[in-house]
Amino acid sequence: MSDLPVRVSILIPNYNNGRASAKDGRRDFIADLFESLHATLADDPTPVEILVADDGSTDDSLETCRRWSQRTWRGGEPFCRLMEFEHCGVLSVVANRLTAAARGEICCRLDGDIVVTTPHWAGVLSGIFDSGPPNLGVVGPKQLGLDGRIHSAGSWILHPRGHHHVAQGAIPQTVTRAIEIDHVMGCFYCHRREIWEQLGGYDETLLRGQTVDFGLRARLAGWRAFSVPNIEFIHAHADRVVRPTEADSDEGIERTLDRFTEKWGFDRLAADLDDVAERYAGTPLLWNARVFGPSQPWPPPSAGPQDIQHSEWARYAGDDGYRQAIDLRARLVEHLQNQLSPRRRVLHVRSRAGLLCHMLARAGLACIGIDPDPHYVDLARTVCNGETYPATRPTFLVQDDRRRLPRDDGSIDAVLLFDVMETHQNPVGLLKEARRVLADDGVIAVVTKERSAPFDADYDTLHAYRPHELTLQIKASRCFIPVSVEGFPAIPGALALFGMRRNEADPAFREGRRSDYFESAPTADAAV
Repeated sequence: MSDLPVRVSILIPNYNNGRASAKDGRRDFIADLFESLHATLADDPTPVEILVADDGSTDDSLETCRRWSQRTWRGGEPFCRLMEFEHCGVLSVVANRLTAAARGEICCRLDGDIVVTTPHWAGVLSGIFDSGPPNLGVVGPKQLGLDGRIHSAGSWILHPRGHHHVAQGAIPQTVTRAIEIDHVMGCFYCHRREIWEQLGGYDETLLRGQTVDFGLRARLAGWRAFSVPNIEFIHAHADRVVRPTEADSDEGIERTLDRFTEKWGFDRLAADLDDVAERYAGTPLLWNARVFGPSQPWPPPSAGPQDIQHSEWARYAGDDGYRQAIDLRARLVEHLQNQLSPRRRVLHVRSRAGLLCHMLARAGLACIGIDPDPHYVDLARTVCNGETYPATRPTFLVQDDRRRLPRDDGSIDAVLLFDVMETHQNPVGLLKEARRVLADDGVIAVVTKERSAPFDADYDTLHAYRPHELTLQIKASRCFIPVSVEGFPAIPGALALFGMRRNEADPAFREGRRSDYFESAPTADAAV
């Protein structure tokens, strides 16, 4: 191989990415990747090298790698250099071996089941690093699924909605600008070699998610990460069978997620943002001002004393759409009662002027409403004190601490989080508090605004959820197990989810984390 300077090192770890590992035997993953590199880079003037490390493959992919390593291109240079190792099953080990052998100043780690579609992408990537800020350290192209829609234009890790992909399900033309982001996808991961040397490589104790850890360590060291729109690739992992490695097993994924939490002090799928802010105060990890900027005041600014004529009570009487929305929420609680056994002690978070609590108390529930605005609490008490109830009059309390619900541990049977999650600064912290105040068999009912746009706009004041994002956050928080409650109509523009309180002694406490880790793309009817 030539000793001429290399600008971009393309690093490909391979383990069972051959035709024999495809679900239907028709797709040859590693051959498709090599063909795409040849097609997009053969006449790209950027000096590149391709290094392949085979981790003891047992399918036909190793023979494919050997054949391509004998081919020449770009003036007679070998197409790739192949290194063969005994199987270790730890991607970070293989990635460290590849990077140590690389000569380029930019390292691009590519999974063996992707196809690159952008011509001359090495030159485009070099230009991005050259024209970006001096501390631009990590770049991720736009990942497409087999359906041609975006799977990820970058990912958020430290966000009120938890770990989720930008623009998932959108058409590629939707994303047209670079986005500074927490994380870019590890299946096409580009970084300065200097960062790898500075950090001491990938953490080899992590079986999966090495690039999440690597990227956050780079951010702590002062480097920035961007997702870019002008390089695209297709990830065909959905067509591949599950590989027989510890990293892909339920136990391996559990160990990796637990190791990450032990190392960083927060869960990588559902971070408690208050804990993150305290642990990493003053560090570049809190770079995102929209998440970690000046805290909203607590309690939020009040509109002043309230009267019933300008409250939801009057709106309920005169606005048919609003009345339907409130009635649907009351019916939702009724279905919850009927299908999950009666839950007498109900806590309504952000109860405002007490209308829903009043309706639930009229149905015989012992309802407690909490709200940060004392004026709303005063109005709720005044109105409900003039009403009669078959059992217990509703109680109203001021929530004077954003991070704590004013109830004792285990004192509540059901917590209602209606129209709260999409405005809360730290939904995972709220879920933890809901779990704390619930009895062992307690439940939550969540209603939150559904997001129809593919990603948040700069002017958004809400962090509304897509269906799969809400489910992932509830499950990954380890506070609740989602349950099905049937028989009530959909709430227009909103999502509804129910959860049973998880108990750490219950074997089911840790169930479902494999599906949490491999976040699936939204279904067709949820796509933008």
